Amino acid sequence: MAKKKKVLIIEDEKHIAHAEGLILSEHYDVSYAYDGEEGIRKIKEEKPHLIVLDLMLPNRGGYDVCFSVRQDPELNDTKILMVTALNQPLDKDKGVMVGTDAYLTKPFEPDQLLESVRKLIK
Repeated sequence: MAKKKKVLIIEDEKHIAHAEGLILSEHYDVSYAYDGEEGIRKIKEEKPHLIVLDLMLPNRGGYDVCFSVRQDPELNDTKILMVTALNQPLDKDKGVMVGTDAYLTKPFEPDQLLESVRKLIK
């Protein structure tokens, strides 16, 4: 059986993080970080294939985390799915500027999350 690809969920609201994890864990090897600093540390340790990244995080926001990943030559090809309740065009433009691969607005359906992750890591 093929080894599952790694997905790191960076989300400060644990119930949301674990709900996302439930959706993805059948198909992916899921781990969690609950703030931006922990997220950066785990990205470097685990080298996930994809990061499900919340925007509003303690210690380091999602834009900052995304930008840091893109600046690191060892990590910059990691796929990033930004998940947020902010759905203004400006928020999406900022996400694109810092290097997010895709954007998913909360609330979303479970299959939307799964489909977004699938598209990014084929």
